[in-house]
Amino acid sequence: MSYITTVILVGALLAIPASGSADCMKNREGEVICGSGQCDKNRHGEVFCSRYKDGTVVRTRDGQVLCGKGECEKTLEGEVFCSIVEGGAAVKDAAGTVKCEGRCERGSVDMCESTPAGS
Repeated sequence: MSYITTVILVGALLAIPASGSADCMKNREGEVICGSGQCDKNRHGEVFCSRYKDGTVVRTRDGQVLCGKGECEKTLEGEVFCSIVEGGAAVKDAAGTVKCEGRCERGSVDMCESTPAGS
């Protein structure tokens, strides 16, 4: 991918309004879990939410949930990389390499929260 194409693609992604907002989801026991950002369940039905308002949650091939400060993408090998910028863009190029606004960092369960509603 050429430098100009990358700049245009990242610019177009940055022009799209962020739609991040707090999310809630029921776990397998029916308890409502909320977070600052997106939520998803792991393979065991446990709910994890991004600690960041505009953060992303990604489920891996093995059913684990990882979170990031910004958008996250998976490589062809299934590794999760996220933008270090809160709400920042991440894209996967034709070769399967993830490019991120700012720079990329690995998605992590440490960037997730799992807070029962009303706590």
